[in-house]
Amino acid sequence: MSELGFHELASPRDAKLDIVFVHGLCENRISTWCSDNGLLWPQKLLSHDISDARILTFGYDADVTKFNLDDELADGRIKTQAADLCERLSGFRARTQSADRPLIFVAHSLGGLVCAQLAVKGTLGAGSDNATVIASNTRGMVFLGTPFHGSAIAPLAGVFGGVYHRSQTQRVKDLEQKSEKLRRLAEPFASVLQQRMRNRSELQVAFFHETKKVHGAMVVPELDSRITGFGDFAPINADHFTMCKFNHPADPGYQSVVSVIKKMVADIDNGTKDTGMSHQYVNTFLGTIKNQVLGKQIIHGGMNFA
Repeated sequence: MSELGFHELASPRDAKLDIVFVHGLCENRISTWCSDNGLLWPQKLLSHDISDARILTFGYDADVTKFNLDDELADGRIKTQAADLCERLSGFRARTQSADRPLIFVAHSLGGLVCAQLAVKGTLGAGSDNATVIASNTRGMVFLGTPFHGSAIAPLAGVFGGVYHRSQTQRVKDLEQKSEKLRRLAEPFASVLQQRMRNRSELQVAFFHETKKVHGAMVVPELDSRITGFGDFAPINADHFTMCKFNHPADPGYQSVVSVIKKMVADIDNGTKDTGMSHQYVNTFLGTIKNQVLGKQIIHGGMNFA
């Protein structure tokens, strides 16, 4: 089975929303979410707790050595993967007659930056019609250990040191030197959250941070794993690589994550966030946001997120 693209974990006939899982660096769409006892929790646990959701997991090329070429980390790779996620998801939903279905993303590590960039592309940039529709239908995002503020990713070098050659380990260290790029990726996303809140179409977000070190270092420190002033923020008692793996339904980490997802689903069901927009309204709505944000020059750092 290919590890790229979408894999369907649950697909009830009466599905009312899609929950999409996006993995991080040096991971894949299955093992990221699979515990040491073999439990694939999005399929075995979440599908029972939220029975009216279609659950998808997305795979992309997350080879660490491909995220180090000059400015490619910020201005290329993440942007490219976000565009690929958007187009593949749009095609998948079109083929299954579910293009207007509400969306919730659950992302680990750098996968969270891919999802954030998807929201930016469809809301602020000159994105495709597909990007606009995906952004407008996205009602929630859950981030697990996402380095929004230039975390010290160099600890990963110690983790991968026994797997990659020295030259490749050095490339992981290069990510630390480009941490400013990660910080600048977060700014437009904060603008999206702010503007959607002002326009009564709030994008619900939740941020989780790790509490345990890997080889003596915290991969993504607590303060780096959130956008201050938005959404819920809570710890998961695990390290960076195990915080997205749950062994049983009573796992405190799982209970925390499923609680925020249920909250997002309840907001969708109750219509309290006023995000049920038709295709005809989407372009007008997001056009207003683009004008407001660009007019106020909220996007900083000289980067083009179109």
